[in-house]
Parts: sequence; structure tokens; C-alpha cells
Amino acid sequence: MPGFQTWVEQVTRSKVLRVASLPGGAGRRRYFRVYLADSSTRVLMHAVPEDPAILPPALRDSTERLEFVEVTRLLERFDIPVPTIYATEPRERWLLLEDLGDVRLCDLAGGSLRDRLHESAALLARVHEIPRNAALSLGRAFDEEWVRFELEHFLDHGAPASLQAGLRPAIEQIARCVASLPRLLCLRDYQSSNLMVDPEGRLRVLDYQDALLAPPELDLAAFLYDSYLEMDPGLREELLETYERSRGVRVESASLALLVIQRKCKDLARFRFLTHVRNDPRFAPYEERARRAVLEALPEAADQIGAGARVLVRALEEASA
Repeated sequence: MPGFQTWVEQVTRSKVLRVASLPGGAGRRRYFRVYLADSSTRVLMHAVPEDPAILPPALRDSTERLEFVEVTRLLERFDIPVPTIYATEPRERWLLLEDLGDVRLCDLAGGSLRDRLHESAALLARVHEIPRNAALSLGRAFDEEWVRFELEHFLDHGAPASLQAGLRPAIEQIARCVASLPRLLCLRDYQSSNLMVDPEGRLRVLDYQDALLAPPELDLAAFLYDSYLEMDPGLREELLETYERSRGVRVESASLALLVIQRKCKDLARFRFLTHVRNDPRFAPYEERARRAVLEALPEAADQIGAGARVLVRALEEASA
């Protein structure tokens, strides 16, 4: 990535003393902490486009856009605590961001974690109160095609080959049911690995560039059944109550269960793909939590899925072998 230090010095008017690579997630984006002569730091994001083959159809035509910038501007309008963007270089896909530190919610434990999770539940309610019309410019919706695409990934990497044909009716039914639910602005990956505690102790949000119109249960499924945390059912109920109280709504349990199944089937397939195809062992520990989450949610959503639910149970049981 030649030239970025010169660009950083131009936009900050401070000499770059040192650059350190930061650990990334499952995507292709790369992050670097830049240490400046004025004693401050910045984070440089290199927003490398994802391989279109692994993207849902709605995202394949937008790989040239700096979607992180678009969504940041939207969230800033409604006082959602996102990082400040200091500068962008669209041709190189460089973004110079506020340094939020290294403390993620998944790094916390005990009462500190519990308190921050309740704060995060209330913050998610604020995100879901953003007027739907404000998000229409993003041009993305969690429609039947998108849902089906993610579940096809589960067929490829999360289910035994012998059961794939039997699972297709379940996939079609889940896609139809999810697509029929009301939609509002969702961040898509609202989970502990993307929620930070900055150096001043403030809760901040990251990794929201794929925000879209979707059932709010999509974010709730990612948050309440976070594969990066071991969360007991009692805490999960408390967090759901905090969210409902903050928004002044009741979440339909069957709809939440349906989105837990969809989201965690997708996550299970992603973890298995990264572990066994990309040979990235970081994600192997999270496979079992995703699998258990689907099994836990299936009884509540079985009527919506129909006979395919039994095949899904068999697939998940074999996936643990």
C-alpha cells in the first residue's frame, strides 16, 4: 500500500512516526494504527472490496462505493456514536479514522460486560428508531433474494451433502417468511466484536458499512445470540427487556426465532468456510455457539418453517460430529 504515509502527513500536517497493523475480522478490509509526531494516533482503514462471489446480489454492484462513509454520515445525523472520519482518498480507498482504542465488548467480563451490554441494547433501540425514509438512500433491503443467498452458503459449508436437497424447502420457506416482515434500518453486524469502549469510556459502534433495511430482529439475533460471547438465557432475556423498554415495543418471539435461525445458519457456514477453506483457525471456536443458537430457536419457529425444520435439526446434529 505505497504512498499512504505521505497522504496521512498531508491531511494531518504531522509526521508519521510509526505504523502498526491491527487485527481485522473476516472481511478483506485492513486496519493500521498511525502514530503521529504530535503525539496523537489515527486509524487508517484500507477498504478493500470484497470478492463479489461471496457477496449478496444487492452488494455486488456497490463495491466501488465507500459505503462506510455513507452510513457514517447517516448515523451521525441521529447522534449514533460512530468514529469520526478525518479524511478519505476514494481512488485508493483509504479512510483516516478516529482511533477508538482496542477494548471491545467481547474483551470484557463480569459486571463490566453486563453493564455495557445493557447500554448496547438501549443504543440498538436508538438505531432502530431512525426513520425508515432516512435509510432509503442506501438502496439495500434484506429481501427474499438476499436471505436465500445467505442460506445457500449454509448449504455449501454448514450442511452434509446428503441433506442439501431436503433442506431446500426449509430455505425457501425461511426466505419467504423473513422477507415478509416489516423493515427498518439495521446495522447487520451489531455484536460485541464491533462495539468498542473508547479511551474516554464511551460506547462506540464499528463495522456498519453493510447497513440496510431489514427486520429489527436481524440485529437482535446478532446481538442476543452473539457467537463471540457465552451468554446465559437469563441475561439474554434482560437485554431483550432493556431493548423493548427503550423502544417502547414488544418483540414477537416467533419472528426473533426465525431471524436467529437465519443469521446463525449463515454464521455457522461462514465460520466453517473460514476455518476449513481459508485455513483461518481464529473462527473455529465460534462454530458450536452458532449451531447451538439455531437448535435453541428452532422449536419457536418450527411452525413457520414446516417439515423442513426436522431436516435442519438433522443437518445441525451431523454438523457437530
